[in-house]
Amino acid sequence: MKIALLCSGLGNVYRGHEVFASDLFALLGDAIDITLFKGGGEPAAKQLVIGNIPRNADCLKHIHLAVSPKWAESVKESERGRIEGETFAYAALRPLLEGDFDVIHCLEREVCEILFSQRHLFQKAPKILFSNGGAIPARDLPQCDFVQEHTDLNLAYSAKGKSFMIPHGVDLQRFSPDTETDFRAQHGIPAEAFVVISVGAVSYGHKRMDYVVKEVAAVKDAYLLVLGQETPDTPEIKALARRLMGDRAVFTKLPHNELPKAYAAANVFALGSVFETFGIVYVEAMAMGLPVICSNHKNQRAIVKEGVFIDVEEVGALTRALCDTSRESFAALGQRGKEIVAAHYDLKVLKGQYLERYQAVAAAPVSLPSYSLRKKLTANAKNAVRRAAQLVLGRAE
Repeated sequence: MKIALLCSGLGNVYRGHEVFASDLFALLGDAIDITLFKGGGEPAAKQLVIGNIPRNADCLKHIHLAVSPKWAESVKESERGRIEGETFAYAALRPLLEGDFDVIHCLEREVCEILFSQRHLFQKAPKILFSNGGAIPARDLPQCDFVQEHTDLNLAYSAKGKSFMIPHGVDLQRFSPDTETDFRAQHGIPAEAFVVISVGAVSYGHKRMDYVVKEVAAVKDAYLLVLGQETPDTPEIKALARRLMGDRAVFTKLPHNELPKAYAAANVFALGSVFETFGIVYVEAMAMGLPVICSNHKNQRAIVKEGVFIDVEEVGALTRALCDTSRESFAALGQRGKEIVAAHYDLKVLKGQYLERYQAVAAAPVSLPSYSLRKKLTANAKNAVRRAAQLVLGRAE
């Protein structure tokens, strides 16, 4: 059984999506024949860097769109992602055709759509598996053979009969409460300080980091650590933090394998997003023994299970949660979080589920389109219309 795992964003952008691809490849590499197709970075054993126009390329800085100024930046970001995915998909086609893969596991919808539409080119048609990282409902899913969902809620809205659920997971050896760290000393944070950490894109939109800054700023003497990819909103959010918190706010970036050092320097994890398809950072924080404060959304409740759930759109909600929850309660939630992650999100446990699912997907039958009477009649009708138009309008030659 040969598996191709495709992630156009890996090497181009840093999100939970790309962490999932990297971790899954590392998890399964010693058990099955799996090749990672990535959009950037360096080639390595069983890892192919596929040429593409990355979403952050300079040539995509001048996109012209006929949309409301209110939504312009959001639509531009979507366009940049689309271009990255589509150019990646066509560039990946040749090594996929030559690789004789049984399953092509796609993490981006554009990549999935294109490869499914080109499946007739393969000597042996592969199964196309799509990981639904965007909570796309069944009616909007790309064409594929199977769909991986990451939560039971998303599974309920997915395509019946071809969807299954395996959640995101975390490496409990890497994300351990026993991690030694000098992160506080490096950033001038007092050893006795109460520290809140938030991990995600530093933006106004989905992650709502401005909300986290304002809410933590209102907690006397609390420090805030923000780790995540910078966006066009980042300078303004940093300026807001400097104005409200001074040196109590620390913004930085770390490679994913060094994130545990930052988590280990904190007391509480908080995220300002209203909804997450999954939110792997919740699980990472819980594995580190941190209590989690997050949106009171049924998806987040199902993932975190035991945390402090608030209306993140309400001014003052996060501040109250930080001030009104006792340190003893936070400690108890942190302990329960470790137990929950060990039971539900340990990558070693999930490894068996992936191997079983890949076997089932690879063994499933494939039905490619075939010539039929209906197609013959449709083609004949179109040709008749075309010939009639030529008789009426004439021909160019």
